[in-house]
Amino acid sequence: MKFSLVRHGETEWNKLGRFQGQYDTQLNEAGLEQARVIARASREWGITAIYSSPLTRTMQVATEMSRALDLPVHTRDGLKELALGDLEGVEGEEMRKGWPEVFSTWNNHPERVLMPGGESLAILEDRSWQVILDLEQQHPKEAHLALVSHNFAIRAICGKMLGMPLENFHRLRLALGSVCTFESDERGRRLLAYNSTGHLLQPSAAAPD
Repeated sequence: MKFSLVRHGETEWNKLGRFQGQYDTQLNEAGLEQARVIARASREWGITAIYSSPLTRTMQVATEMSRALDLPVHTRDGLKELALGDLEGVEGEEMRKGWPEVFSTWNNHPERVLMPGGESLAILEDRSWQVILDLEQQHPKEAHLALVSHNFAIRAICGKMLGMPLENFHRLRLALGSVCTFESDERGRRLLAYNSTGHLLQPSAAAPD
């Protein structure tokens, strides 16, 4: 079984550097273009099922893929981004000034942070990883599942698969519109590609309208 973890494209909040957790933003024009290119590229991946976070920015990508692949989209709440609570929409400098202790701990010990009014990385890791465990039980070994999700959620899944402690969370970076792929079988799980962006270099002219 294979999993392709697709990060959504650009939103205005991404562009402005605002923290974007579970606030329901939409893709901007650049992000919609990325979604169309991802959809076109996904025709070559052998995808057999599409799952997505229910937030609008991920569903916009999943919907483009659904049209390209003629597959339905199944939503999973466990694929939502980290809930940031009071920090939704805040920029880095605002966080530093308004929540100095959270800012410092997040940069030095992210595993210790419970976002004010939101979640911790441990909570995110547990719920997103449970999606993987559930889907492994629900699909045959030859399946190739596309999961459209978010920056922290995908990094949490990949980190968990690699046995990486959450204290090292910031050692991973993930580009907008990128894809991470891993395989899972009776021998275990293996990361095949991380933060792949080559597909974004393709033109979108042949993508579905």
